[in-house]
Amino acid sequence: MTPEQLKLIKQLAQLGDVTIVKRGTSSLINAISEMNSKALELILEDNVSYQDTTKTIFLQKLKEVFTDFQKEDNKLIPYEGKCNSAECTNKNKKGIAFVGNKSGRYINFIIEENENGSVKDIYRCSDFCTNEKTIDENIKQLNFTVYKDEKVNFKPSAYYISSNKKSISAINYLNQFDKTEISKDQIITWVKQYEEFYNSLDWFDLSYKNISPFDSCFYHINGVYEFIIIEDEAAIALEEFKSVNLEDEIQILKWLVKFEYLYYKLILLHPNIVSEESLKSGKIILYKDFNVYFKTEILQNCINLQEFFDKYYYEKLNKYTTQSQEEQENQIPFDDDYERTSSLKYHLQIRGII
Repeated sequence: MTPEQLKLIKQLAQLGDVTIVKRGTSSLINAISEMNSKALELILEDNVSYQDTTKTIFLQKLKEVFTDFQKEDNKLIPYEGKCNSAECTNKNKKGIAFVGNKSGRYINFIIEENENGSVKDIYRCSDFCTNEKTIDENIKQLNFTVYKDEKVNFKPSAYYISSNKKSISAINYLNQFDKTEISKDQIITWVKQYEEFYNSLDWFDLSYKNISPFDSCFYHINGVYEFIIIEDEAAIALEEFKSVNLEDEIQILKWLVKFEYLYYKLILLHPNIVSEESLKSGKIILYKDFNVYFKTEILQNCINLQEFFDKYYYEKLNKYTTQSQEEQENQIPFDDDYERTSSLKYHLQIRGII
């Protein structure tokens, strides 16, 4: 044991709430239960891989899980169990479910021992069964991901190096706007610059630590970009609405049918892109993982048009639907028939109104 580790043991002993007897399973369980990262640093061996990654990376990810737990819990209760998957090579291997003492949230680990009782390996289990019924599966399970390029046996290919570099470049571009405003033109430029790269990615690329967040980030920001693109069409719809006589229902129906295609495009605007807080502050967070914002005025036509649709579209659709209450309740979004049967135009045509 290094002098630094010995010094840390003395410091922990002075705290009076941690006792480390040996680098064994019981000490490991106690340290995780107390969410004590410093104790885990001493218990786990330095040159051993855990969940196929280094000790440093494993503890870093576990510490992030602890931070999440500590928003509600001050202790994790350990319950013994085993892997319950019929398809997993770890079937029936023993482990521990750690359950938050207040939230009931949990994380599962299989723990393997060496012959001397020290910890050989520890890794998550996605299909874990405790010996007693202690886990509410309706409550969130906390997890972390070890990406392929974080594993100790990872060997980077030329394709990976290129893709990883592009992902880092894309993220770094956005990070330069930390706590500041990004303009419409800058959003458009970023999307156009990385659009081809995003479209070239395959599902297996999402198992890399920088490519995966880029993929999620681009998907969301591209949604912002698509709303920017239809701003001019939304402006035309709003301008035409000014000439609609609100006392004449047929005029309202004709306007709704004419711009119904925009209604479908705007469905995901609020709250996916524009939140209630954004409407109050006038600032929209570009993406949840960045402290970067743009002004609501960039999407103001889309925001205003969606408000009109919210006010008139559902009211008229409910009034003129040709479906029974049961048929409406049994509709499932994205079914083959859903877009047609959820269309105001469809029901008005059946009724012979338009």
